[in-house]
Amino acid sequence: MDTLVTVRAIAVSDAIARAAVAAAWAEMDECVLRLDRRRGATEAWLKGDEKALRDPAQRPSDIWLINHGAGKWAAKVDPLVTSCLATAKEVYDLTEGAFDPTVGPLLDLWKEAQDRGTPPTDAEIAKARELVGFSKVEILVAAIRKSPDELGIVAPGTPPPTPEEMMKIVGTVGLPAAGMRLDVGGVAKGYIAGRMAGRMKQAGAIAGLVAVAGDVFAFGRRPASLATGPDPRWGVAVQDPRDPEGRRPYTFIHIEDQGVDTSGHYYRGYTIAGRRYSHIFDPRTGRPVDSRIASVTVVARDPGISDALATAICVLGIEKGMALVADLVDVECLILEVDPSDTHPPQANGAPSPEANLIAHRSAGFAALEFKPAE
Repeated sequence: MDTLVTVRAIAVSDAIARAAVAAAWAEMDECVLRLDRRRGATEAWLKGDEKALRDPAQRPSDIWLINHGAGKWAAKVDPLVTSCLATAKEVYDLTEGAFDPTVGPLLDLWKEAQDRGTPPTDAEIAKARELVGFSKVEILVAAIRKSPDELGIVAPGTPPPTPEEMMKIVGTVGLPAAGMRLDVGGVAKGYIAGRMAGRMKQAGAIAGLVAVAGDVFAFGRRPASLATGPDPRWGVAVQDPRDPEGRRPYTFIHIEDQGVDTSGHYYRGYTIAGRRYSHIFDPRTGRPVDSRIASVTVVARDPGISDALATAICVLGIEKGMALVADLVDVECLILEVDPSDTHPPQANGAPSPEANLIAHRSAGFAALEFKPAE
């Protein structure tokens, strides 16, 4: 996944722990095989070569197939893909489109603008936005019990599809217009961490932790012999956005059967005509969000939800983001805002100055998760 992944397992024996870790890695490989939009098909596979079609190494990802068929066909996908998309759709609906995995055309536009050295025009942004909108994605995840004509999905005078034809489109995902693109990067790391943890439990682990870059999911409790203090929950550091190298945590939190994700404007972004833009976009406007929010950390029971919400709250802003979290069950967040009166220029990578003053906005239950590690 082009990032560092860490897996830890606790079990009653070394053999079970090793089996749990192996199961987690196998699940990650399967998820990447299905969800990595950059994993394209080999030429032999596209030509229908029988040997290539039987070779998993030559198979494109399901997301690549969906994007490759935009405006032409719907791709048959694995259930884990529709499950991941269901998580994305939940956050898309919760945030009224602030999180949208079809934002790809806007990312491409701003990348092209960076290459040519001038920001995109309003007309270019408007044209790209026509290809954005998760509500446009066509997903059929289950068999239809009623006849097609009863559901009104067949044009008048058109013979309804046969049961065999209907089954061919069950479990498919399609993009209606050429140029649309799905990119589940904003939800996949957390989603995959959750699936890896699930496989570890099935293999017999009594507790474990999966960390995919800034996405962490931990389950169970550490035994006293492995705990670093009196609390048996897992301790996780929340990165200080003023130090993108991660040497200086901002705070520490305890989690149990929870995912935690931090999103910020450091590491990635666009520099155009000497100005730095965030890599996080508001799909509703087509423009990068204000980097005054230095970072957003979300804790939730579902690690896919925490992953997507961390990005969405960067888009929604402090007031709307905090209001959303207050309405959700088992979700907490920490928003770190650069003090509006702070005059320190940001670092070259978009991170706040090391001397910048940050204002912390905590949800009602976030402070209860925080702790100070023993000296």
